[in-house]
Amino acid sequence: MNIFKKINSVILLMSSLLFAGTDGTIRGKITDMDGVGLPAASIYLPEIGLGAMANVEGDYIILNIPVGTYDVVVQMVGYQKQTMKDVRVLMDQTVWLNFKLPIETIEGEEVEVLGERPMVEKGTTSKKVTVSKEAIQSLPIRNLSDLYSLQSGVVKVESRTKGVPDHEERGLEEIHVRGGRSGEVSYMMDGMYLRNPIFGGIGSGTRLNLFAVKEFDWQPGGFNAEYGDAQSAVSNWHTNSGGNEMEYHFRYETSLLGALLNDLAGNTEDNQNYDRLRGYDDYNFGVGGPLLFLPKLSFWVSGQYTNEANYSVYEFDDKAYLGFDQDSNYDTLALNMNNLVNPWDDVTGFRGFGYEKTWDVFGKLTYKFSNKLRFHMAYWQVSNQRMSFNPRYLYWDDGRNELFRDTYRYNFEINQSLTPRTFYSVRASRFIQDQFTGVRWRDNDKDGFPNWFEWRHSAGNKMISDPDNPNVIPYTVGEDGDTIRYTMRDERSGWYHGAEPGLWNWETAEDFNDVNGNGIFDVGVDVFEDSQDENGNGLWDGPVLTEALRYRDGDYWLAPEMYEDYENFYDLRHVDIQYNNVPGNIGRQFRTYTGLEDDPYYYMMNMDGDTWIEERTFGGHDNFFTTSRAVTDEIRLDITSQITDNWKLRTGFDYKYHQLNFYEVKYPWMGQAAFIQTFAEYWQDTGVDGLLPIDEGYESADLGEGNGRWDEGEAFQDANKNGQWDDFREPEEFSAYVQNTYEVPWMVINYGMRVDMVNYNTQIWADTLDAYSPGRPWFFADLNENDIWDAGEAADDQAGLPHQKVFLKDSDWFYKISPRLGISHVITDKAMFTFNYGLYYQTPVYQNVFLNTNRIADPEEIFEEGSESSSIGNGTMNAEKTQEYSAGFNVQVTKTWAFGLLLWVKDMDQWSRFSTERSGVYTYKVMNNGDYGSAKGIDFTLEQRGRRFHSSLQYTLSIAKGNGEYAWESISGVYVDAPSQEFIMGYDRTHDLTFSSYTTLPFGLNAGLTAFYQSGYPYTPWIFAGRDPKEDAANINTKRAPAYKTVNLSFSKYVTLARQRISLGLNVYNLLDIRNPLDVYPLSGKPGDPGEYYTKRVGLPSADTYLSSAYYDNPWNYSSPREFNFYIRMDFN
Repeated sequence: MNIFKKINSVILLMSSLLFAGTDGTIRGKITDMDGVGLPAASIYLPEIGLGAMANVEGDYIILNIPVGTYDVVVQMVGYQKQTMKDVRVLMDQTVWLNFKLPIETIEGEEVEVLGERPMVEKGTTSKKVTVSKEAIQSLPIRNLSDLYSLQSGVVKVESRTKGVPDHEERGLEEIHVRGGRSGEVSYMMDGMYLRNPIFGGIGSGTRLNLFAVKEFDWQPGGFNAEYGDAQSAVSNWHTNSGGNEMEYHFRYETSLLGALLNDLAGNTEDNQNYDRLRGYDDYNFGVGGPLLFLPKLSFWVSGQYTNEANYSVYEFDDKAYLGFDQDSNYDTLALNMNNLVNPWDDVTGFRGFGYEKTWDVFGKLTYKFSNKLRFHMAYWQVSNQRMSFNPRYLYWDDGRNELFRDTYRYNFEINQSLTPRTFYSVRASRFIQDQFTGVRWRDNDKDGFPNWFEWRHSAGNKMISDPDNPNVIPYTVGEDGDTIRYTMRDERSGWYHGAEPGLWNWETAEDFNDVNGNGIFDVGVDVFEDSQDENGNGLWDGPVLTEALRYRDGDYWLAPEMYEDYENFYDLRHVDIQYNNVPGNIGRQFRTYTGLEDDPYYYMMNMDGDTWIEERTFGGHDNFFTTSRAVTDEIRLDITSQITDNWKLRTGFDYKYHQLNFYEVKYPWMGQAAFIQTFAEYWQDTGVDGLLPIDEGYESADLGEGNGRWDEGEAFQDANKNGQWDDFREPEEFSAYVQNTYEVPWMVINYGMRVDMVNYNTQIWADTLDAYSPGRPWFFADLNENDIWDAGEAADDQAGLPHQKVFLKDSDWFYKISPRLGISHVITDKAMFTFNYGLYYQTPVYQNVFLNTNRIADPEEIFEEGSESSSIGNGTMNAEKTQEYSAGFNVQVTKTWAFGLLLWVKDMDQWSRFSTERSGVYTYKVMNNGDYGSAKGIDFTLEQRGRRFHSSLQYTLSIAKGNGEYAWESISGVYVDAPSQEFIMGYDRTHDLTFSSYTTLPFGLNAGLTAFYQSGYPYTPWIFAGRDPKEDAANINTKRAPAYKTVNLSFSKYVTLARQRISLGLNVYNLLDIRNPLDVYPLSGKPGDPGEYYTKRVGLPSADTYLSSAYYDNPWNYSSPREFNFYIRMDFN
């Protein structure tokens, strides 16, 4: 006979410090009612088949328990059987469960005890936050990245003026933790690496669907020796696995409800309906369970597809261009002039920009060979595509960059218990991150000449050809003024009309007599003579396709050689171009404003040459072209052993091999002067004969010469010493650690040591003593051309030697050792004191290490380019370093309430930056470890955890200082030979308050709420120096923008049908409809008003007024308005 008694019982839980593993421990004591130990009593977890027997004292320990929630069963012959329900095992924490078993009075008697996680975790030596999947799925969050913002001390920068440049363009999130720089977080999935090694951090290409997450762990500092490659925080996503029973989940969320509510409120037009323009649709599914006929094998598959019709939606003012006078009742010309609007500024209210589409799928197979041996295999794929917003493309975005990020991750894990007290796990993964940023190939008029070609090549004497008129194509007029020669070929890219989109090499094309002068060979028109037939095959051999254009999303994507400068199409210039292309207009004619009363062209240049200058473009292409691939192969081994009852030892190693391909061109239309970054090894594009036109014996161009890619026979710089040319770099990382945990009922001590090693596998400038000289090259006169510095050959740190070569030395392994210590001491049963010390290192992002290092064999070529192009990476860079101390108290006030108070101090140095170096007459920039910073703060946490209501309030008071906010900030500016000074960082937030709660109400009602308050960002004010304002360089970041605050709400109602639950819900983001300032003008400190000094520049074009009313109508300076999303969810379990 079974008797079930519901008893609320507090579980005594003590935890070791956070590990990168995915397992936890349960231990404790089993006694009779008098406290006498019960040897041989059994305790086990039925769901996973793990268990143990009590020793002669009644003590037991169960290691290697996967993170999750379990029932724990204790039984012994003659004693009452007990089951503790819903015991939550956290990542590498020790849960202490003590049982007292009464003598069995009724056969089969069983007691169920409801497990409750204690409010004070007495073994935690630093702050740690664990978010369950129930909380993740109950709170109003869109994706997992929102979980970071829920933690106090975390700053997510969304400013356009204070953020890291190009971060949004690359799909990266700028997240700062406790005063550290962006990218200092170690992101992991199931304990394995997720960071982008080229750029750092994570972003849109690493979105994991919500149904794939079992638990989220976050630790801002104080992490133990198992963690490397992190300075500020560690996060770990624990993924779902299939269980013993089938389950499925489906969820659909949409902005259609918000659009409907706006319609009902009378906002029926698109420019009135914010939610309709958002066009948000999100689909989630998950299914898992055992595989038929294979009882030991289970699976989990989940995915998410999110579509946003507009990436950004902004609300503009009510001033719009009304067109020419078409109604005798209104003088629209007067209204237009009074409103000071351009004709392209013709929409008021809401406007949408860009788009974003993301899908991901996650799958896992789990094979439980036995209770002691488990296998896991997982696959994860993400595809993200977006066009973000840039004010330059406010009215036209056909030339705007679009971003593609694709992620593929394969993971395999073996976990085996060797003895009841020792187990190991071996994990291996391949993590591939592809990224492409480019502009679509467009042919507006479908005449076979793409837009870029018609912008580049004019039609006769006009400024361009007309990409919107199929009757106008590029041509030139002969010197006689009468002969027309159609332009069919582009010299820079080699592409010609009718050819496959791509780059073509004409160097090896056979000569011909171009009768019609159009640049291509026309059969039946042009002449090909026998003397021109170099290979004697009787046929004209034309150009070779050296690189086909990328094809994706239904279009080809331009190569950098096809980009055109957007500045040529700024503002009224595009009107001039259109006017110039009007049939009948001869030569380069321009529209001007006459000043007559009925002249509608008030927005054009007046007779004095005055015009509106706002830098909005209507043609050309975006700033940069980028393609990259990062392949990271990782293997790690972790061994855990309970050496004695009080001492647990964990040790392991981790090895990463990266294969990094990166190619980026900034301002591609500048050709050779463009800023190009590439990880490809340097080569001479000579063709197979290895000769340049200046070399002796050179006769003519040969196969492969000047084709922009490496061909067999061409000389190259073998930077990684593998004997072959590579378009990638291959850095390696190795780490090992030892972590000890000593725990007794009143104290836990975590102490460990870690070593981190890296070899960049590159070459570095050296001096005559064979010592690294990364900031200055040394040269020698290689008189005998043997690439070796021989006795008698001159050497100097000044260029200009005969047969000059540069000293190079292969990189070696660099290493850093970091100790960690954490102490947790019990003051009372409900209060504890913690102390933590740690030294943390993180490898610099490889973009900074390998910048231009493929060309260091010819330093003068780099130096002569100037600006960003003469900046150089550094293969001797050290890891960036953070040293942190923290101490605090955790106190349980009542059964359901607890608070924590933690003081922390961080000292940060060896941050990456550019230093100014000199070699002879040249000045250039070299990346090194020159920046530093400091931060200190107080964390306060108040938590309430009840049966139906859970809430958490976090508050951080902090200050963050440094001498530079990000590495590339120092690429520009005037060189000053003096120590730099610390100042408040732009990502400093004095006050940071977050609140989250979720509750289960009667009648199937659920609700969740999140709230945020954060101090405004610091900025440097502008002050007047005479008549004009300038930046107050003596008071950097001494002013603050207004604070950021918002509230989000989730509400749902569910019904249960058999084993299926159906929920209908509503998410409201920015419930109070607060438009928070994201950027302010530094003179006024306001987001919408730059100050009178600037607004008086608004007016009809004149010598003193050169801006329209739209110039300072910048709604992107504010956060988004309120959003309504409806969702439906179905769960079967």
